[in-house]
Amino acid sequence: MKLLLVEDNPADAEFLAASLRRQRAGDVELVNVPTLALATEKLGLDPFDVVLLDLHLPDGSGLQCLDAIQAVNNEIPIVVLSGQDDEEFAVSILNKGAQDYLVKWEGQGRTILRSIRYAIERKKSDLHLNYLAQYDPLTGIPNRQFFNDQLTRATARARRDGRKVTLLFLDLDAFKVVNDTLGHDAGDRLLKEVADRIRRSVRTGDIVARLGGDEFAVMLEGLSSPRDVEALASSLLEVIAQPYHIADRQLTITTSIGITMYPNDNSDTQMLLKNADIAMYQAKEYGRNNFKFFHEQMHADLMQYHELERDIREALHLGQFHLAYQPKVNIRINQLQGLEALLRWNSPSRGSVSPADFIPVAEESGHIIPLGYWVLNEVCLTIKSWQDKGLTPVPVSVNVSARQFQQPDFHKRVAEVLRRHGIDPGLIEIELTEGLVMEDTESAQRELAQLKKIGLRISIDDFGTGYSCLSYLQRFPIDVLKIDRSFVQEIGGSRDGESIIDAIISLARSLRLETVAEGVETAAQLHYLLDHGCHVVQGFLFGRPMEMQLIEPLLAALEQGGMDSTAVVRALKGFG
Repeated sequence: MKLLLVEDNPADAEFLAASLRRQRAGDVELVNVPTLALATEKLGLDPFDVVLLDLHLPDGSGLQCLDAIQAVNNEIPIVVLSGQDDEEFAVSILNKGAQDYLVKWEGQGRTILRSIRYAIERKKSDLHLNYLAQYDPLTGIPNRQFFNDQLTRATARARRDGRKVTLLFLDLDAFKVVNDTLGHDAGDRLLKEVADRIRRSVRTGDIVARLGGDEFAVMLEGLSSPRDVEALASSLLEVIAQPYHIADRQLTITTSIGITMYPNDNSDTQMLLKNADIAMYQAKEYGRNNFKFFHEQMHADLMQYHELERDIREALHLGQFHLAYQPKVNIRINQLQGLEALLRWNSPSRGSVSPADFIPVAEESGHIIPLGYWVLNEVCLTIKSWQDKGLTPVPVSVNVSARQFQQPDFHKRVAEVLRRHGIDPGLIEIELTEGLVMEDTESAQRELAQLKKIGLRISIDDFGTGYSCLSYLQRFPIDVLKIDRSFVQEIGGSRDGESIIDAIISLARSLRLETVAEGVETAAQLHYLLDHGCHVVQGFLFGRPMEMQLIEPLLAALEQGGMDSTAVVRALKGFG
């Protein structure tokens, strides 16, 4: 055990040395220096186990002596030697980081030696606790607390020097799948390997931390060019995406990275972390395995999203949603053939909110699931109301979102709603987007088969905008293809749009499916569709979506044998 005694009084130094010799401690080597300058020089050259420190030296006194030693080596145990027995001062010294406080000339060598050994153990314990407090025990890299401390110091330096600090926030994509399929041991091994790859990819001195779960952060000082940051982010994406060999399997995982810079985006360290988090989620929304820089608009958009999500949740609770119905007209026989139920929201604070604004937020937040079942329930209540009035309902189509369709009990819940209201399943048409059914064709095929078994009609909405192929369409139990309004709007103005319409009608005819054209607004569009074999249309030409009460005269007209085309248009426009 090698001790550095910093003491300028030869008598005090000799007393301590003699006390230790009397204990016959053969493993103790005592080196005495009289000044702080010599002490710091010695600590820089030789390893010592303990510093025995006098606080009254020629070149320093009091806490200044302690600060000087800790500045050179903050991991070495320090036992302070003092000429006075002052308990209050002793406590302040211990709070400053010393491991013990001894009064000179008091105590025998055994007491001094015991204090030295206790100081070593106490310092080891302090260092271990400090490590646990600042480092992640799984990966061995700094944790959130350490990272926050370093970020605060780095921004202070950058503010003083007029430099920049860059913060990267990384979140692994679909990490939960690894834990769920291979177990947490495999997940932990993957996290350790990811941490090592990140650490090897950055510069010496850059701070890499695990913030928790599968979240990591990197702090960079001195990079002023976004291009340099972009190069590092691209490198991290590539390195992390390389295959891993874990649990006798080869795994591949990607990450999404959010990037923010000080002081460009914010000067508050906690806001910087939030900015990077926001940017990371933007990266995930853009397909994952990429990175996004933060901009103030990102934060504003996120706040608007959360406010809208909150209002949707409240509107569901307070019953602020209602339905409107848009007619589908068979222009060959001049009759109302069906209706499409459309969700509407009149918010007390926002006014009339466009479905284009609230539907995507409801979808992402999960509110679309209860909303979807509410729509189905309301449609059934409406149909039941018409039947009770002696009217003959036409089929009503209900739009179904991806989140709702992918629920494992979707078809069972639909069947239960129909059974509860006593509604003929043939009066309900389920509308799904083309992309939804093509996303997982096997699952979609199974679920559609269950819905057809119940007796529902199946319609593919916005057809022509996705990527369906004939072989898959033949396998799906579909009844209707709806031509997207974007193609209808091109009638008379784009031969390409007209060619797509002709192809969809031809495809539907070959598969014995009905076609419905959406967004019909002009007589020219109507005549083109009729001439090319699409006989069912909906759109503003026949009126806007309307309340259920306004549909009832049209249902009554069906009881009387229908109307000619002019009367149909006139009636619908009158009610719309």
